[in-house]
Amino acid sequence: MHNYLVVLLRTLRREKLYAAINIAGLALGIGCALILGLFLRSQLTYDRHHLNHNRIYRVVNEFTINGNADRFAVTSRMLAPMLAADNPQIKAYVRFQSNVPENGGGVAIHHGNDTYYWKHSYLVDDNVFDVFTHHIIYGDPKTALKDGTGVAVSETFARKYFGNTNPIGQVITTDSGTPNRITLVFADLPANTHLKYDLLFSDHVFIDSDNPTVRRQQLWGVGNYTYLLVSAGFDPSSWRRISDEFYARYMAATANTIHGRWRSWLQPLTATHLQSEVEYDEPNGNPIYLYGCAAVALFILIVACINYTNLATARALRRARSVGIRKILGASRGVLALQFLGEAVFFSMIALLLGTLFAVAALRLTSLNALMDGEVSLAFTSDPTLIPALLALGLLVGLLSGAYPALYLSSWAPVSAMVGRQTVSKGGLRLRELLVLVQFTISAAVIACTLLMSAQMHYITTKSLGFQKENRLVVTLRGASTIEKLSTLRTELTKNANVLGVAEAQLMMGERTPVNVMQIDNNDGVLISSTMSHMPIGEDFVKVMGLKVLKGRDFSRHLLTDIGTNFLVNEAMVRKMGWSEPLGKRIQLGPRIGKVIGVVQDFNFKSLHSLIEPFAMYPLSDDFSTVPEAFRPLQQRLLVLDISGRDVGETLDHVEHVMSQIDPRHPFEFEFLDQSLDNLYKTEHRLMSLIGIFAAVCIFIACLGLFGLAAFTTEQRSREIATRKVLGASAWQIITLLSRPILVLVLIAAVLASIIAYFAIDEWLTGFAYRAAINPVMFIVAALIAAVVAFVTVALQAYKTASGDPVGPLREQ
Repeated sequence: MHNYLVVLLRTLRREKLYAAINIAGLALGIGCALILGLFLRSQLTYDRHHLNHNRIYRVVNEFTINGNADRFAVTSRMLAPMLAADNPQIKAYVRFQSNVPENGGGVAIHHGNDTYYWKHSYLVDDNVFDVFTHHIIYGDPKTALKDGTGVAVSETFARKYFGNTNPIGQVITTDSGTPNRITLVFADLPANTHLKYDLLFSDHVFIDSDNPTVRRQQLWGVGNYTYLLVSAGFDPSSWRRISDEFYARYMAATANTIHGRWRSWLQPLTATHLQSEVEYDEPNGNPIYLYGCAAVALFILIVACINYTNLATARALRRARSVGIRKILGASRGVLALQFLGEAVFFSMIALLLGTLFAVAALRLTSLNALMDGEVSLAFTSDPTLIPALLALGLLVGLLSGAYPALYLSSWAPVSAMVGRQTVSKGGLRLRELLVLVQFTISAAVIACTLLMSAQMHYITTKSLGFQKENRLVVTLRGASTIEKLSTLRTELTKNANVLGVAEAQLMMGERTPVNVMQIDNNDGVLISSTMSHMPIGEDFVKVMGLKVLKGRDFSRHLLTDIGTNFLVNEAMVRKMGWSEPLGKRIQLGPRIGKVIGVVQDFNFKSLHSLIEPFAMYPLSDDFSTVPEAFRPLQQRLLVLDISGRDVGETLDHVEHVMSQIDPRHPFEFEFLDQSLDNLYKTEHRLMSLIGIFAAVCIFIACLGLFGLAAFTTEQRSREIATRKVLGASAWQIITLLSRPILVLVLIAAVLASIIAYFAIDEWLTGFAYRAAINPVMFIVAALIAAVVAFVTVALQAYKTASGDPVGPLREQ
């Protein structure tokens, strides 16, 4: 063993370039695979920090009205207690109801002179800390929410207001003015938690009705995330029977009157993050993206291992005499194979150390972790499985990359190796060509995928949405007293010449829109039930947002009939209802009943992942005379400003000054509409950036190996090159001679890569209702990038040899 180690160290010292290329390639491959592997593990272990994770399920449900089905992540508030009463398998339930306004502005929390907005705040059942696992910093989880006035806050929240001091007993208030005493502080939830929150208020504010009829009616509403803790022996497959029996007992009678149907199913807590396709869900993951990251990690490792295999077989002739001597002295093929395999593992372990350091540096010093939503960390102290996993990875890489060279080098006959007759077989050359082909197929495929994803995201960001999103400033108005000053606010804001228009809205495009059962006229003038998305809008909204009225007219504040009654609908609603004449058709939404006065051109009020759905708009009422005094401060609106785009900073200063005069209690709160809409595709942008980064690493690793391979190839052909130079060949002719085989391989690789990339991107694009055509030019560009990089890599090494003095190589022999 000592002798083998000495030989290995001498080899490293003698062939520094070979060692550096191998270690660098393996280190980069391992480092990238480690980063992506940690990200994948984080994605696949969502919510496993909860001790009862294997017994907790989320209930999701589907409402079908007249054949129109809508799936929701939220359920009725009454569903959980009524289910638990009938099914002893349900040991406990926890309901989360967001108390964040629909427009997403966040809950304003006041303490002294400090006011901040929090977007992750819920009303919950007081047993939440019994069902879900939290690391408690201060307070007693058994009593924290029992009296209805306490509030549990995250460590981040506590530090924001109180620094590092214990905040238990401190009083905070919402806009309602109701004091809430902090009774518990919990550690920030892990990044891989699907339902995140900074504040938990007791839901004692809600008093559930004891009237059976009322309870059954409430089952047809939604608003709560419902989690069930079931008994240890619970069989999830029995839920269909439980759900059907519940429907028959409590909901079927109402369903028959509205031509409806309801069903529910369970999502295991640990699978919730990757099970989407329901409305009103929290941001979640996508299995396709995980497959993509896993494929990239595997590809990078394969490329790195191929580098080692290629270089080890290419430099085999240098080790021929050493192999011959060892065999003559009695070394068996198995012993030699183990020596070369051990050498590969040694290289791999050095690369493992450097790759781990690279991963740590990349995660800490770059924005890479931000692209993974802060979910990746190398926590050696808190994760005892990490070190064994890394060692296993290093060993696996060493064995994979060194297996063929070990078998190849140990197979040589001793006599022919000693006398220098051993040559590289055609099979060895073909294998190296095949491996280079695999490398550049992978590299070109990843490059092509990156380009095609970029093309799709460019299409998404530039596609006309049916409304104007540029230069639209959205300002949050808080409290009825502020909203009631809208006329004054509008006058003051438009004193600035850069404010071209002002409109009011309850929600904005891209946000969750309410979905309710409406009664809508059919062509025969009969009201039928149908679920429909809807949104109240304020004065001048259609004008400011650039919506196009195709038929009829917009709302007018001068017509009393338009105040809180009439409707605007989109083309999709006209098509769905089959209206030959939409104007005058009746729509009833709860107590509101009115007629269609206009049809607007279809616009994407949701993201481009979804097709345009039927949609109705009606006038937003600012009459708060019937709103109880306690709820007046909780009213919110959005103010949409059409600004010129000139002197944006000065315009913002003007708007902030006006808002501070109208509402001095709340910090100025705004966002640009185009930026908020871009956030709808944050996951896709992150994935594109990740694949782009690792595509660059992938091709860099391939080029490292190609550079080393070119160095050995030109060295072996040095006499041939010298002879050609003497006979008059130019440096460019020699470069072309050496580069041509690689370029042929790259061309073949580009064809294979195009096929792989086409199917991969075609699958990814299924997540978009609107998609750019797959442009063949992107495959050509990817091929050119791979070819240029490969040619430059080989040409640099070839030029060095081609421009040298031919006398030296000709004298050698």
